[in-house]
This record gives sequence, C-alpha cells and structure tokens, in this order.
Amino acid sequence: MPEEVVCGACGKDLEPAERGRPRRFCSSTCRTRAYRARKAEDATETSSTENAENAENRVPADESGTPHLTAGRITQAGIAIADAEGLDALSMRRVATDLGASPMALYRHVASKEELVALMVEAALTGAPLSDTPPRDWRHGLERAAHRDWELYHRHPWILSKVLVTTRTHSSRALAADSESTFSAFDGLGLDPADAFRYMFMFASYVQGVALTYVSDVEAERQARRTSLRTANGADAARSSLYAPGAYPRLGPAMRAGADPWDLDALFVSGLAGVLDGIAADLARRGIG
Repeated sequence: MPEEVVCGACGKDLEPAERGRPRRFCSSTCRTRAYRARKAEDATETSSTENAENAENRVPADESGTPHLTAGRITQAGIAIADAEGLDALSMRRVATDLGASPMALYRHVASKEELVALMVEAALTGAPLSDTPPRDWRHGLERAAHRDWELYHRHPWILSKVLVTTRTHSSRALAADSESTFSAFDGLGLDPADAFRYMFMFASYVQGVALTYVSDVEAERQARRTSLRTANGADAARSSLYAPGAYPRLGPAMRAGADPWDLDALFVSGLAGVLDGIAADLARRGIG
C-alpha cells in the first residue's frame, strides 16, 4: 500500500499530482507556514544541543508551537498506540496527531510506516533484555528466556507478528542479538549447530504458539468492543453447546476440566516443562549433558 499523501502543514488529504514532483502542501499559505516552522525547529535543535539528554524526556516546542521531534520520540508514540489499539490503528498521521505535529514533519525523522514498525520492534526488544548473568544450566537458560518472551508478548502483543519463527532471515539487529543470547543456554554441551537449531526451533515454536492464543484473545476483545453484544452472546451460546454434557463425550469433559475458564499462564508453564523434558530426554538418550 502506498503511503498516504497529506499536506505537510495542515494534514489535509492531497490529490496526487498528474505529473512532475509530488505535491507536499495544499496551498502557498501552508507551504509558507511549514517553511517558518522548519526554520524555527532547526533553530531550536541548534540552541538545545547541550540539553539533548534532558530533551529526550520531554516534548519541547518552538515559538510557533511546533513540537521538537526525534526518531526516538516518534517510536515511543508508535509503541503506545500499538500497545493500546494494535498495529491496525497505527499510521503516520495518527502518530503525528498524538504528538501534536503535522504528518509531513514525521517523515523528516522516519521514512515510512514500515521503518517506524522496525524501530518499534528494536526499541521493544532492547527495552526488555535477557539477563546478562549466566544460567545455572541449559534448562534454566531456556526457562528464563521463555518467561521473558511471555511477558514481552503481554506487554506488546503486536510485536509477536514481527518476530515469529520464519524461514526468512530477520534483519533486526536486536532480534539477532536476542536469539544469540538464548542460544548461549546450550554453551558447554558440545552440540552440533544443527542440533542446537532443532532444539531452539522446538522451544521457540512452543512459546510463540501459546503466545498466539493470547494475542488472538487480545484482538478478539478489541473486536468485541467494536461490535454489538449480540456477537458476544452468540459466541457464549456456541460455547455452551460445545460444553453440554454428552454433546462431545471426549472434547466436552476435557474442555470443562482444563479450559473453563482458560488459565493461559498455568497452561504455558505446564507445556513449557513438557517441551524441556523432551529436550532433556533427547540429550540423555544421546549421552549429552
């Protein structure tokens, strides 16, 4: 999808130019206003260099009321929107509105929505680093990484779709460093790289698989808030039918006993133990560890 084309000063939608350079402003008045704001912002940035560290913790404005923007501030605003409403609610225009700036002003710091999301992933991962103390053993290292990831997906549900295990190589430096740290749990076992990958694939697929259930529930709740109660009531009726005694003699009792209500935290811990038990059994069978 092409990026939305809006006036760099007032945010009004612009008709695409039939030829020549793309339009940036809806009128000469907006062009002049943007020029003055840019000059004022440049002056503010120059004069506040010595206070840059303090400036990161606030949103100053110049005399014209234009907010002082940085890529970091834009990234944090994007994370706040995605955390509260999901990635579907994220747009350059929405971030600009929340920051009190014009959409075009954001593009001086972040080139596109895709770049913004990449910056958000980096910031979220570096904001929740794995422990830098060595684990007691490989199992402790994987347990620690699993619980960190579980908390990360609760804090930023939107990030899961951007860090899922995939056959394509991720370009994120923070994600690569994160994976490198998790692989270090196997240090000292003398594993072949292929075996380390196989175990890590099992581990990561489990953690992210359960996280998908959680993230799906979060999105379903958002959707429910945007729809009528009849939708929720219909789902409750279908669930009652599923759980009715005798309707499904195997599925029904299992669901009533183990998932009514769902306790994803407990299920996550129990399933993780099973995955790690499986890795331990395979290591023991091969005389490793």
